[in-house]
Amino acid sequence: MTPEQERELGGLFVSAVEVQNPAQLLRAAQWRNTLCRVGLAMPLWVVHDLGALLVGPPGRIAARAALGKQLAQNPALAAAYATWVATLEEVAATEMAVRSRGWRLTDDLVSVVLLRILSPIWERFLGPGRRPIGVPLPLDPELYAQLEPRLGALFAGHDRSPDVALLQFLSSEQLRLVIAIEQIDLDTLKLLGLFGAEASAASAFGMVDLLAVLESPEANDVVNFSLDLLPSVLETKRASGAQTFSVDGYAGLARRGTLDSLMLSELAFDEDLFDQRYSENEVFYYAREKTREEERRLHYVVCDATASMRGQRAVFARGLALTLTKKLLLKGDDVFFRFFDSRLYDVHQARAKRARSEVGIDVPYVLAFQGEHGRNYAKVFGLLVNEVTRTARREKKRITFYVITHAECHVPLEIIDRLRSVAGLYGIFMLPSEGALDLEWTSRLSTVQVVDEATLHRKDDRQRRAMDILDDAAGERPSAVPRPRQDEDRQRRKDLDDAEAELDAYLRGAG
Repeated sequence: MTPEQERELGGLFVSAVEVQNPAQLLRAAQWRNTLCRVGLAMPLWVVHDLGALLVGPPGRIAARAALGKQLAQNPALAAAYATWVATLEEVAATEMAVRSRGWRLTDDLVSVVLLRILSPIWERFLGPGRRPIGVPLPLDPELYAQLEPRLGALFAGHDRSPDVALLQFLSSEQLRLVIAIEQIDLDTLKLLGLFGAEASAASAFGMVDLLAVLESPEANDVVNFSLDLLPSVLETKRASGAQTFSVDGYAGLARRGTLDSLMLSELAFDEDLFDQRYSENEVFYYAREKTREEERRLHYVVCDATASMRGQRAVFARGLALTLTKKLLLKGDDVFFRFFDSRLYDVHQARAKRARSEVGIDVPYVLAFQGEHGRNYAKVFGLLVNEVTRTARREKKRITFYVITHAECHVPLEIIDRLRSVAGLYGIFMLPSEGALDLEWTSRLSTVQVVDEATLHRKDDRQRRAMDILDDAAGERPSAVPRPRQDEDRQRRKDLDDAEAELDAYLRGAG
């Protein structure tokens, strides 16, 4: 290690949150490296103490025994440290810290929460002037597994006046620190936790998007609407079936199969009776679980980001896009997503069968996106035709094209006809406060969904309308409710009575 890295790791001697697993120290180093990438070179011991309270139940919150001897010699420093310990205990009891532990936040999301909390405090501590550049810490698990016995020596081998000054400053900023933590929106944190890797911040731009989500009231409206829809969406399962091959688990019983799947109870029959049952396919076999081999499908979702889609329209469109993407992924299909106004923005690919780190669209990007380039529907849909055509040729899948827009989205018919030749078209339109859907190209769509202005402003109606669209788009619209069994029996008896009456009338006429 370099002297700068030794000095940073030695600062953990000041940390007050005790952790039993050395891997927690490695996670804290990852958080600190992530913060350094965006210019927040906060000491490791501060990042460790606050981050540890967000990811797991805290152990003992107190000074190390060896540090207690040094604090006894400096009353002012001891008072500041006692305030820091009291602050950590208060933070550990906040609703945000308690609930975040159950959501299993990713390391990237923890880093962004720490950035949101610590950035203002760090700026006030440094004051005007140049900012220090943080040295990346090593990420060797063996190093952190053997670090605890070395902390005392690493702490004493470097000048600790900056750590002491920061500790005293944090004690004076206790109230601001606690308020900053309590201002984190829990609904946003819950949604990002539910999406897991899809809400990650793999780059500095990802962290900026996540930070914008935590600070944006508009994004919070989309978050709340998405949370209303997600519980039913997360229940989506891929279709399964039964097969005779000896793979996977048992799914049930079948009349066909191999001898190794034969039910042992069938061997209890007499030999002649067994031979007869076997020849007539009346014996039972165990059937194995199998995933149905369905046609490979790709769903291409585009969302209007023009000025006409602000306010409640944007909330409905983005919340619907997020939950629709999640639902289709859980069904085992691939999804492409992109925004448009007068131009097409980058496409985000959500692959259902890839590694977890690659699954899902960029959730913070969807929540925080702002389009500011006017509108040009003919140009945009012309580009979309070329893009969808190339995608269909490359992916070799049946494509369903979803457009989420408003009732003034005018597109030339020849462009829609070209698009319809390569993909099925599904339109979701937001109506203005006055007027109706009057677009000539809607007749070319296979499905048209209309959301009026009144529905957008009533929470229950908005949620119900979105669920209807989700079920229809995912092919899960419920069928008609079957009649009760007694009604079926009554109808069957009536039909028999009518048939007997007709037969009696016929016989009397023939006689």
